[in-house]
This record gives sequence, C-alpha cells and structure tokens, in this order.
Amino acid sequence: MFTKSETNNAIVARLTNVRKHPNADRLQLAEVLGTQVIIGLDSKEGDLVLYFDSNLRLSAEYIRVNNLSSCADLNEDPKAKGYFPKTGRVRAQKLRGELSNGFVAEIKSLRKLVNTDLSGLTEGAEFTHVCDVEICAKYVPILPVQNEYTRKNKRKKVRFIIENFWQHWDTKQVMRNLFLFDTPRMCYIEEKIHGTSGRTGYLRVTNNRPWWKFWIPRQEWKIVSGTRRVDSINGHISTVRKVIEDQLRTKLHKGEQVYYEIFGYAGDKAIQSEFTYGCRPGEFKVLIYRVTITTEDGQCYDLDRLQVYRRARQLGYPLSTYRGSSDLHSNSVTELCRMVSKSEESSRLDPNTMAEGIVIWFQDDFGNWIALKHKSDAFLEKTSKQMDEGTQDAEDYN
Repeated sequence: MFTKSETNNAIVARLTNVRKHPNADRLQLAEVLGTQVIIGLDSKEGDLVLYFDSNLRLSAEYIRVNNLSSCADLNEDPKAKGYFPKTGRVRAQKLRGELSNGFVAEIKSLRKLVNTDLSGLTEGAEFTHVCDVEICAKYVPILPVQNEYTRKNKRKKVRFIIENFWQHWDTKQVMRNLFLFDTPRMCYIEEKIHGTSGRTGYLRVTNNRPWWKFWIPRQEWKIVSGTRRVDSINGHISTVRKVIEDQLRTKLHKGEQVYYEIFGYAGDKAIQSEFTYGCRPGEFKVLIYRVTITTEDGQCYDLDRLQVYRRARQLGYPLSTYRGSSDLHSNSVTELCRMVSKSEESSRLDPNTMAEGIVIWFQDDFGNWIALKHKSDAFLEKTSKQMDEGTQDAEDYN
C-alpha cells in the first residue's frame, strides 16, 4: 500500500520545539528531524505530520486536491490559492525572516486523494506512493537540451564489459536513521563538500571481441572511471576526469576502487557555482572519501576511515575534511544535527566558501561502513535560490 524509494520520500515525523514566529502572528516555528519549518497556529508540540524536504516535488494531483497551487485554476477549489509552482517543487526559503526547510502537512491531507486506512503511517514511515497514487518524488530540474554539461558524444561501440564497477550508494539523511544510534557507535565526522562525484578503479574487464579474434585475451585488467551513475567519463567535465584517471593509473592496486569529489573549476567555469573552495579558474581539487577492494570472487570490502585517509595521501590526494571522531548516540546525534542546521560557518577548506554540512561515517552491526549526511539550513536556502535562478547543479548531469 505504501511505496518508497531508496532516499527521497515523504516521512511521518513529530513536531518538536514548537514556538511563536517572531515576525508573524499567524505562524509558528517548529523542528522536524533536526531542521526548522514554519507551521500554522493549528499545529502543536508532538503532532505527527507529513514532512516533505527540499529535495522533493509534490505530485500535481496531491497539490490539486489540497488547493496548494499558486495558480488557482489548478486547484480543486478555484477560489483557493496556495504557493506551490507548477513544478510542485518544495523549497527551503525564508518567510518573514525565518527559514522553513521543506513543507509540513497533516496526515489527513492524504485522504483527499486515497480512500484507504492510514493507520500504517506511524512515526518514521516513508513513502512516495499510497495505493499506487503518487504523492511526491525527487525534484529533477528540466535541463537544457545542449550546453557544456550535455554535449552530445558519438556513440562508441562497447569494446569491453566492466565487472564489479560499484556505484557509491545514495547517502541517506542522519535524522531519518536515528534508530541506528540507539546503541552508541564510534563515528567519524567529516565536512560534506559540494562538488561532483567521480570513481576510478583498477578492475577486471571482459572484452566484447568477435569469436574469431581468439588471440585477444577474453579478460584483462584495466583502469576505468565514471561519474556517480555512469560507467564512463564522456560528457560532463570529461577533460578533468581524464586528468584524474591518468594521475591514478599507475597507483591503484588490482581490485581497488576510489570514490572522490571534484570541486573548483573546469576551465574557466565553476564546477559548482559559488562553491569553488578557494580554487582559481583552471584549477580543481579532488577529495577521496571512500576506498574499496573487490576480491577475485566479487566480494567488495571498504577500507576503514583511517586507512582511507592514509591511502588518499599515498595516491597524491592528501586533502581531508576530517572534523573529529566520537562515540555518538541518538541524543548526541540529534544535538549535533541541530547545531549543523543553524550553523552558517565557512568551509574548513576555504573561509570564503559556505560549509554544506557533515557526513557521519560508522560501521553497522555487521561491520559494513555507512555514511549519513546532514546539511545546514543556510546551504539549503542558498542552493534553493540558485535553483530558482536556473543555476545548474553538476550532479544533475551525472
């Protein structure tokens, strides 16, 4: 009945720290999952609500039946008017001087769209669809048909098949996974960098050769690179990615794969607008944040955090955003995220660049490494404004 995606869902959450809005008599402030939202006077401390964060868009039908559109003709009640655009995008924006990161709605707002028992929506439940009816989805901007990020490349015949070229998982949000800290865990806290992702590995590949070219080995070891989602370096900042691949070519071990963030400039254009971290035009930097080893039988193992920092230095990329390590439990994680949300500090890499937020790394009960993120309200507001202005996000082209 309730369908969810891997990372971008509405969530049933509880309102905390409900208080008066200092500049509006008919509004209140509250916290949801460690971030501030603006709510109406009918809401109170401890209420269970639907929370849509600023990565999402609301479906056109959910907007219509709840009269949320800024275009009254698109609402069920043509006399009612909301503030959502046609795209349905959920924003991080200030109202009367106070930031509201995301959108809060009553659970009963779903009843206008689906006639079903909602008792399964308990605290922590996440979803994008109810009874196959879309409620929300990740917001994906409409990209220009042709620009420097989307130059068309001639299709090349696939000459080999890459084996075990693992993509990095979609990093989930800390406050949606507090249950993982019911037992205190040793955690590594690192600054999150706003760049574009890349990965390079020394991996076994299978040649897609004709059967009659029997003298060509069927399998070989090759250096391969890709973006977050694509197993190649064609297209977006391909020249930068090729430089990184060449720098790593003679340094990786068989089965080793590194994951990294690229930031600064590709030529004279910023990889992420206003997030250049002190780089000058023509300059870029690389932060290695994860290293894995894949065995001959296809088993993938993460290096621990100290090994990652050490290996990054050995590979010629000594940059680190390590902020500290500590035993954290749910209460201390909540407090940490609250501090990050309110922070407007600069990045530790550059005093003139805003800090995005943090990533918390730890091992789960099975020894697997997990990374969870939390972004500051100031960063979310800034990038939301950039999206309004049509500024391109490099990750949208990966």
